[in-house]
Amino acid sequence: MKSVKGIILPIVFVFALPFLRAVPQEKSAPDQEGPKMPEIDRPESWADRMRRERPVRELSVKDAIRLALINNLEIAIEDYNEDLNRQQIFGTRGFYDPRLQFEVGWAATENPARSILDAGRGIPVNTTNRIYFDTSLVQNLPNGSSLTLNFNNNRFSTNSAFSFMNPSFGSNFAASLRQPLLRGFRQTQTRRQLKLYNLDIEISDSQFQQKVSEIVQQVQNQYWELVFAIESYEAIRKSMELAIIQHENNQKRVRIGVMAPIEVTASRAEVATREQEMIQSEVQIITSQNGLKRYLAPDPTAAIWNLTLIPTQLPRVQDLTITLDEAISRAMERRPELEQNRLEREQVEVDREYYQREGRPTVDLVASLTNTGRAGEVFGSEFVDTDGDGVPDTRLENVPQPSNPFFGSFGKSWGQVFGFDYINYTLGVSVEIPLRNRANEADRARILIQDRRLASQLKNQQQMIIVEVRNAFESIATQRKRLQAAQVARQLSEAQLEGENKRFQAGLSTNFEVLRYQRDLSQSQVQELRARVDYQQAVTDLETAMYTIVDSSDIVMARRD
Repeated sequence: MKSVKGIILPIVFVFALPFLRAVPQEKSAPDQEGPKMPEIDRPESWADRMRRERPVRELSVKDAIRLALINNLEIAIEDYNEDLNRQQIFGTRGFYDPRLQFEVGWAATENPARSILDAGRGIPVNTTNRIYFDTSLVQNLPNGSSLTLNFNNNRFSTNSAFSFMNPSFGSNFAASLRQPLLRGFRQTQTRRQLKLYNLDIEISDSQFQQKVSEIVQQVQNQYWELVFAIESYEAIRKSMELAIIQHENNQKRVRIGVMAPIEVTASRAEVATREQEMIQSEVQIITSQNGLKRYLAPDPTAAIWNLTLIPTQLPRVQDLTITLDEAISRAMERRPELEQNRLEREQVEVDREYYQREGRPTVDLVASLTNTGRAGEVFGSEFVDTDGDGVPDTRLENVPQPSNPFFGSFGKSWGQVFGFDYINYTLGVSVEIPLRNRANEADRARILIQDRRLASQLKNQQQMIIVEVRNAFESIATQRKRLQAAQVARQLSEAQLEGENKRFQAGLSTNFEVLRYQRDLSQSQVQELRARVDYQQAVTDLETAMYTIVDSSDIVMARRD
């Protein structure tokens, strides 16, 4: 009998418990209801509050990418590299610009005469005066040759008694050419620099495209982090609303006497705790928002810093339509790092050909053509008839000779120069053979080392790309499973909370258990959102690894001319 009673009594107690809870109790004294709590305002969504308090800007992912590509400072900095390379090409081509030179001067000398041959008998000091103006034109040609044109003029006067042309006017026109026949023929240092700079432009363009890809990836990831921060805030806000509803229901139950006042204090404390969590999550929104603005702002004073960014998209789950081998193959075809390595090896090949030619002997063709002109006041001796008998009997010295073909000034000498009256020319070959050329040997060895280094670097880059693609590809599968598990966990949390609410309404559960399940639901919602964002970022990482993120974002890259 004792054992039967031990079984029946607990069963009766369990079935009678709801009725016992439903029995009205005496109205609690005012001091038993606990401290008076302030009214609790229902929190509004973060986006609604921002639209009400300050100017906002709603952004889709493509809007964010577009603003970043227009305003991002890192892209602007990278774009300057191509401008610098173009200016280097422009400056190097200046080697072929002609150079025109002028020189004008006056020179005077005075030297004591040491013999009659210096100036003449009775002239103690030999003086000369020379005025000159020279012009030269230098032109470097693409085949390695150099052409020089000189046109020199001078006026010369002296007190020497032996000068029969005083003052004299001299002119000279000379053309000289130096043409390399072996080393330096066509493959010149300037041509080498132009090839290298053109390859630098291609490398810079590849680096620009790589930077664009990185910025697009960073903008997308930062955009989804902002989405996660806002949605986490909303999940906590909804959890706080559930806590407020629970708190209000507890207050009603206390007023009708079916619940102890301490339960109101506990539910109010839970509301305060979730409010703190909600405020703390707002810090994450601010951090994520400023991180996104960094990519979108053109300068520190941009207006976007004073706007609140509100994302308009949520991460979506999409199935992969590519295999791992296809992803690796596509990455190997498209990755800009491999293109840059190829271009750098082309630069090494340009240097190798150049320094191989530079090790040869120097054989130059040298040619010159000179035309000379001379004119002035020509003096000579002349016999004259002084006694009138018709027979010249007296010789006069230093008599002007206007009939002399050299009598005149610059006009006469220029006529001789450009009439090619007096032609002088030379034609020869200059040969230089280095007995040892250690500088060239070092350059060629350095080129060989660079080529080997780039070959090893290429293999390393290929392996890194394979690892990056494999990690991203396999991460997507893992993140997909994680997301599915998070979705199941959230659904179960919803079902548990719903069941616990029913149990609480029936008096079979406690306020503590309901609040705990509310918190579990909020955490499962945040974890599901985190898994969804991580999945989206894993897809972005794979697109970046394959270098298809630019195409998938509908971006057409065009560089400034």
